[in-house]
Amino acid sequence: MLIIGMSALRLRTVKRHTGHDAYSFGRHAEIQGVAERIWRITVISALVLATIAWQVPHWEDVLGRADWASSAPVRWLSAVLFAVAVAIVAIAQTQMGTSWRVGVPEEGLGKLVTHGLFSWSRNPVFVGLLLALIALLLWSPTVMSAAVLAAGWTLTMMQVRIEEEALTAAHGDAYERYVAKVGRWFGRRHGGRIDEA
Repeated sequence: MLIIGMSALRLRTVKRHTGHDAYSFGRHAEIQGVAERIWRITVISALVLATIAWQVPHWEDVLGRADWASSAPVRWLSAVLFAVAVAIVAIAQTQMGTSWRVGVPEEGLGKLVTHGLFSWSRNPVFVGLLLALIALLLWSPTVMSAAVLAAGWTLTMMQVRIEEEALTAAHGDAYERYVAKVGRWFGRRHGGRIDEA
């Protein structure tokens, strides 16, 4: 809920500052419509699973949850991982400023963001979202939470490829230089400095 709330607030802020709707799933290409449906199913499923796991701690026993999953170290690891995920998403959304979008808008992309977390990952928002789903899987390791993680990974891979094509078309050589310097998920390549586009 926290990540969804932060994202909704960010959508409203971007619209207020740019006049453009930052929620752009399904508008750029038909495949984004598929991605949007997977995203909705994933988010709703994650919320339902997280709520059940939080409110009814032993429900996973019916599904064969391993004993190690309810140990204090695993619970702490899951909680810390989720907190890190929320921080990554919040910081990355803030650093994108008015360039932040959900999907690829018809009116085009904003400025290419290469500073802050984006100097270490081309997709820090997605990294944070995937970490949150991994935290859910650790907290409640069931077939259902594994399916939610798999759906989230599928969506992420689809959307990243769509966005990479759009960024290449919009920013050309500047984006190609960025790709050469920063990994899709994390890590700088060649230790070089990122040129702001």
